[in-house]
Amino acid sequence: MAPLPEPDFDGLVQLAATVCGTRAAVLQLVDDEAPASSWSVGLPEVVAGLTDFYARVLQAGGKPLTIPDAAADPGLSRHPMVAGPPGLRFFAAVPLIAADGTPLGVLAVMDSAVRTGRDADLSALDMLGRLVVAQLDLRRQQQRLADRNAEQEQQNQRRLQIAMRTAQMSSWALDLADNSLTLPPEFAAMLGTGTAMPGTLDELLQHYAAESRTRIRQVITECARNAAPFDEEAQILTAPDGRRWVRMIGEVVRGTSGAVTRIQGILQDINARKQAQEETLRLAMRLTTTLASITEAFVTLDREGRFTYLNQESERLLQHSTAELLGQEIWQDFGEEVSGRLRQHIQRALTTNRQVEFENFFPPLGKWLEVRAYPFAEGLAVYFRDVSERRNSQEQLMLLETGIARLNDIVVIVEASPRHGSGPQIVFVNDAFERHTGYTREEVLSRMPGMLQGPETREDELARIFGALQQWKQARGELVIYRKDGESFWVDLEIVSVAAQNGDLTHWVAVGRDITQRKAADEKIHHLAFYDPLTELPNRQLLLERLEQALEDCASTRQEGVLMFIDLDNFKILNDTLGHSKGDLLLQKVAVRLKGCVRKLDTVARLGGDEFVVMLQDLGTQPEAATRKAQIVAEKVLATLREPYDLAGYQHYSTSSIGVTPFNIRQGSVSELLKQADLAMYQAKTMGRNTVCFFDPDMQASVSANAALSTDLRAGLREHQFLVHYQPQVDREQRITGVEALLRWKHPQRGMVSPAEFIPVAEESGLILPLGQWVLEQACLQLAVWQKQPETAGLSIAVNVSVRQFRHPDFVDMVMAAIKHSGIQPHNLKLELTESLLADRMEIAIAKMGTLKALGVTLALDDFGMGYSSLSYLKRLPLDQLKIDKSFIADVFSDPNDAAICSAIISLAQSLGLDVIAEGVETEAQRSFLAGLGCGYYQGFLFCPPLPIAEFETFMRGAAT
Repeated sequence: MAPLPEPDFDGLVQLAATVCGTRAAVLQLVDDEAPASSWSVGLPEVVAGLTDFYARVLQAGGKPLTIPDAAADPGLSRHPMVAGPPGLRFFAAVPLIAADGTPLGVLAVMDSAVRTGRDADLSALDMLGRLVVAQLDLRRQQQRLADRNAEQEQQNQRRLQIAMRTAQMSSWALDLADNSLTLPPEFAAMLGTGTAMPGTLDELLQHYAAESRTRIRQVITECARNAAPFDEEAQILTAPDGRRWVRMIGEVVRGTSGAVTRIQGILQDINARKQAQEETLRLAMRLTTTLASITEAFVTLDREGRFTYLNQESERLLQHSTAELLGQEIWQDFGEEVSGRLRQHIQRALTTNRQVEFENFFPPLGKWLEVRAYPFAEGLAVYFRDVSERRNSQEQLMLLETGIARLNDIVVIVEASPRHGSGPQIVFVNDAFERHTGYTREEVLSRMPGMLQGPETREDELARIFGALQQWKQARGELVIYRKDGESFWVDLEIVSVAAQNGDLTHWVAVGRDITQRKAADEKIHHLAFYDPLTELPNRQLLLERLEQALEDCASTRQEGVLMFIDLDNFKILNDTLGHSKGDLLLQKVAVRLKGCVRKLDTVARLGGDEFVVMLQDLGTQPEAATRKAQIVAEKVLATLREPYDLAGYQHYSTSSIGVTPFNIRQGSVSELLKQADLAMYQAKTMGRNTVCFFDPDMQASVSANAALSTDLRAGLREHQFLVHYQPQVDREQRITGVEALLRWKHPQRGMVSPAEFIPVAEESGLILPLGQWVLEQACLQLAVWQKQPETAGLSIAVNVSVRQFRHPDFVDMVMAAIKHSGIQPHNLKLELTESLLADRMEIAIAKMGTLKALGVTLALDDFGMGYSSLSYLKRLPLDQLKIDKSFIADVFSDPNDAAICSAIISLAQSLGLDVIAEGVETEAQRSFLAGLGCGYYQGFLFCPPLPIAEFETFMRGAAT
């Protein structure tokens, strides 16, 4: 669901002031979900001071409030906004009440002049207030709908699993590499006890009925060769000498290279369903072939009910001759019950002079007779007709119709050759037809079956079925038919032809079963296999197939294509701070925006997490033109994803990093293309995020170099190639108060490797954890040595701690263990933390720092002013020292901003009771300037470069003398 646009509350309050002709208007909300609390026009200084006015409005019982002159109101005359500037007098307002009775705020207009509120003004103000409430209610309703949709999706997943079990479905697979077959355990039960499970396709085919083996082999071979899915129903041979209907569905599965590696699908026991369909067909055919024979006899009676005439047919029917019956009463030989009823009807006809008709069973004759009596002047004319066969047929018809009517299967009987020649017409439908289609019998009888067709009905499938029926073959197919209300559903349809005794085609009997749920389940299974359930975008499997096909198309069309790898910047922070529900909502909105940036023929896929891929095809045959088009689309994606997101009432801003690589017939495999786009995306991250980077072969070289450097780092740790150099830190009198421990790497082939070169690789590979721990332990051991000497016992050692090292769950325990193992005074160990620790998870960082501080460790904030410092957080941090970054020191005389920053940092530290140390001090002028600002400590080449421990101790002894 698309988010609602932000309401124009500024325009609304302006409209309120204009309509009511007042100087000012205010909209004040108390709703926590609103992005702001108030909007005003005219007199912004009064907004914060109207609390008493608002309270009176909300206490007015939901009715508008008008105060013509606040100075005359005893409760408001001394109010600061009335007695003083701006001299508020007139005030009119309406309360904003939600549909559930919750107060949302107040919409008010005001003026410094005394006024009488007009009814029209109050009516307009009330209308505008209702508009505000409607917009806020719409937002709540949209959130509730989003929550219901998420719950419905979970329910659908559970229903799908239940449907699989209920439908007796289970999975099977055929590995094309070794022709090995995996079947569900239920298949052994279908075959019968004592039968070994088939292990190959050939063994499986031996269990199929002979007439089906060729077809099953053909569809499986076609599926493996051309990736054509299949859905076949056939009989398998069961023990002993039995058959059972099964349904086999199959689709291909591709490997990472895009090649078909196996066929997998669903195996379903449909024997019960097939038997029910066959029984339905038998019942329907009996219904259409049942006919009734009609025979008729004629007699006359006098007005006393005695026979006066009998025809030959009546003699046969009544089983007496004319001589035996003439002059006899008609009711004399039929038993008391039948004779009484016959007498009653005949006497009524004579008395009323009206015809009567009735049917009755005559026991002496053993027949059902229809009796019709017509009175005339001399007596009665009575017709008899033997309706025994009809009654028997009616009974059979009633039983058949009752049986068919109560079937769950849809039954339709169509007259193949109507006498009027207008085409096949429906002559019978059962109750299931009425339930499923919504049509009554009266609405469909004598109409053509085409009335059930619609836009999605497959004409080719209809033609195939009709062709089979023309050849007197039983036809079967799956069709979409339409209900009376226009909705469609799937039917598994089986049709047979019915012939008269002379062999002419008379009817078609169609038996159908609603398979909409099965089709939906099949589609759901397919969708789950190839689409991401959260965003509904193609997943990795479908992307690989489409990319493989795109590369094949390039070979014939020579068209250029482009692959874009898109990663959301800082997505983890959103998940960690606002929860995964907000993160999932952002991913869904990103998916919608990405689809809006490309054409229908292009592909947008989600690989997982916050990673998306866009594949652009048919960009022309010129690589340069294709690159320009890709650049335009990439910039459009960047701009679109930068737009703010409404995440269920929370406004969120996000950016993305995009890596782009072109592809055509000259490119390599699918996996190589994805790797190139991924590398380009990481390069975009390195360039500062929120940018686009095209793949360059140099990237691959850089990645390879970093991989080699990472390997060397591991070897360096094992072979003890790392050293610690020390650079002194001095006070105002240039006395050494401590040192900073700086990591150095002496490579056996490269020599001294710069920390700027290997530290980023160590961070990325995770080796910064053992390296940082090693430096910490070395510093503690050195402090233990110095602690034993009076001249060095007071020195401190500062150790840099990386973000990754600090956030390790055991970091505090490792520091405590190093202190305890070395036996040093904790305050001589100074940990220099970087500002990037403050980017997120602030409360955890503060808790860890508090533990270290309680232990006695000195804490310093390194490179202050370069990162995420916030004064509101800074005052909560248990720090001892701020360290001014050397980039500010270097240009302190050439850049006034740097000078101002240094002054501000020193002043801030002093106000917070913190020491300040400046690093990178290289000239006396820099030191003197900083000293004038109040800086207490310094570090830099002006005093001494970083030195190995032996050289540093020599330098320290020289400085002491």
